[in-house]
Amino acid sequence: MNQLAVRILNRFKLLELLNVTGRIVLNSRKFKIPIIRKIGFENMFISEPWMTDLLKVVLKSEKRAFVDVGVNVGQTLLKLRSVDPEIKYVGFEPNPLCVFYTNNLIKENGFVNCQVIPVGISTTTDVGELNFFSELITDSSASIIPNFRPNQNIVRREYVPIFQLDQIQEKIGLRDYSVLKIDVEGAELEVIQGFYKSIEQYQPVILIEILPAYSNDNVYRIERQNEIVRLVQGLGYALFRVSKQNDKFAGVVEIENIEIHSDLDRCDYVMMPKSKKELVKDYCLR
Repeated sequence: MNQLAVRILNRFKLLELLNVTGRIVLNSRKFKIPIIRKIGFENMFISEPWMTDLLKVVLKSEKRAFVDVGVNVGQTLLKLRSVDPEIKYVGFEPNPLCVFYTNNLIKENGFVNCQVIPVGISTTTDVGELNFFSELITDSSASIIPNFRPNQNIVRREYVPIFQLDQIQEKIGLRDYSVLKIDVEGAELEVIQGFYKSIEQYQPVILIEILPAYSNDNVYRIERQNEIVRLVQGLGYALFRVSKQNDKFAGVVEIENIEIHSDLDRCDYVMMPKSKKELVKDYCLR
């Protein structure tokens, strides 16, 4: 089923009643997109094409394994597989419906070397509250951080498992990796803290989204982003902001700190050991 047919079914609210399989081409590779009562619909219209180009840059020499913290419905997995069909993929996702869907996506496409771990990563092992800010059961803006969006109404809550990485790392066979992608709607600090020892050991490239603080009044967000910078710089990492032009990858800009801003187009960063800066030397902008 092509994109037009899927759009028509969605327009008439029929997707919510059906299970269908769509097809897309991403980076010259063909993929099957299961749509299960509308879950996965967004995968028919891949956003953030800049990420695919960034992955091409990073994966030129970094091919040990790819860790994806915040899988949602496999948007990054599709981009990764369009660039490298075989690199080991380990994803962490606390929303059980997202895990269910992504496992279907993996099976439908015959992806190899993929595992999705149905937990969130934090500094403690506990039951966390996942707060949803929309009616979507796979809401990509859902957060386990209390009061991360104090001006938005919480539509519903779900209890989800959160784990310290140390307690499950050996069990899942996560012994080495070269890229760590973090997209966790406010819980970036806890993930960095949870991965700290393995970041120190394996020196991965970190691809991370950190949403804006918007103003000086948002002390909570400012303190958290400053602590992230402090931690990674203490590990000898350099920071780069991803630059985009018409949603395409335009290069990276080296920065010392994450500024206070309100631009959602400036929320994506690359953090890497200073010894690996040559990976992006041809893409650095002034």
